[in-house]
Amino acid sequence: MAVSPIHPDNIVAAWMQGSLQAIIAAVSFDGGKTWRPVPIPLTTCSGGAYLLTGDQWLSFSSKGDVYAIAGVSNDKDLSERRGVVVKSSDGGLHWSAPHVVPGSDSVDAPADHPSLTADPWDARFVYAIWDGSATASSGAAVFTRTTDGGATWEMARAIVQTAEDGSIQFSQIFALPNGTLVDLYESTESPPNKPPTLARLQLLRSTDHGQTWSAAINAVTMTPVYAPNGNTLVVDPKTKKPVQDPTNPSFAVDGQNGHLYAVWEDGRFSNSQYNDIAFSMSADGGSTWSVPIRINKTPFNIPSANRQAFLPAIAVARNGTIAVSYYDFRFNDTNPGVATDRWLVQCHPSSIAVPNDAACWNSELRLTDKSFNLEAVVPVAPYGIFLGDYFGLASVGDAFVAVFTQPDDQRITSIFARRVGP
Repeated sequence: MAVSPIHPDNIVAAWMQGSLQAIIAAVSFDGGKTWRPVPIPLTTCSGGAYLLTGDQWLSFSSKGDVYAIAGVSNDKDLSERRGVVVKSSDGGLHWSAPHVVPGSDSVDAPADHPSLTADPWDARFVYAIWDGSATASSGAAVFTRTTDGGATWEMARAIVQTAEDGSIQFSQIFALPNGTLVDLYESTESPPNKPPTLARLQLLRSTDHGQTWSAAINAVTMTPVYAPNGNTLVVDPKTKKPVQDPTNPSFAVDGQNGHLYAVWEDGRFSNSQYNDIAFSMSADGGSTWSVPIRINKTPFNIPSANRQAFLPAIAVARNGTIAVSYYDFRFNDTNPGVATDRWLVQCHPSSIAVPNDAACWNSELRLTDKSFNLEAVVPVAPYGIFLGDYFGLASVGDAFVAVFTQPDDQRITSIFARRVGP
């Protein structure tokens, strides 16, 4: 999800429709009160030329143009895929034809999980980055940019790569108020076909709009509870079957002071019994990071399986308030199904309340009107129960808009938006 910096009531959210069949954008011009669905013309289902698409990401430029990047493929097994960028100059109602990002189908292919960041200070620059594979058993972050508002894109190139048995996931670029770019990402080390033995957040810096990048800097060590397949471990509290839960952290930057924030699932607060939502921050551009703290408000006086918190998203409002959304099972009981809810917790930083103090995170709101049954989610082969990879949360002035998925009693999953604040 993305919000226009010049027309804050203009919000665009996007999701994958069906099994990689199309990407649908939802456009609001009234701050999230009403929405208009707009298919993005990528696949044959939506007026485009490709067979499959997914992994969409949105970003508004300082001029109010909104860009979207996604992976596309004409191979049913996704063995060959590339990144494409589309642009809308009317707030998301109409989109350009897709522009193939040079090298996205040949440099460290296949391109996976792209993200996109329009420079908030200079509309000429938009930065794209995705997870690649330097070799068969190592990973890379692959970067490209436009310097002319999307008319042309530079050839993609790896700006960091791991050692053997390593991988990079969820790279995302942020622009600090002083113009420095920071690429935050998760780096893992995993023996073949086994869960990671080391997971940490790392970052790179660039002071020349992405022409050159620093060496990797270690930020925070992560200690998620992993499933045997390497995904973060979330289980159905009743059946104990795994819930597909990719290990994607979520990042944000305060555009006023440049503070960087990160949240992820972590087992350190429960002696690795289950995952909570961990938070860490940097007030010096990423050089140093605070000790991780638990910020989800899931009660302790319930069975441990119901304390699992997962799939977090983070955003920062104009006034510096930080919000984090997540799912948990706190209302699960002996009735059939698994009661699941989406929540939002906030921190209002001040001279006496700092974000790296758990006491600051004392304002929680239930985003779901009522609990939904997790087991009503239609399984997606080969993933099983799969709510999604990552979820939208964005600031609208001093308010927040959260986007999340929820099935109904007929097992139809829909996208919901909830505004919190003024």
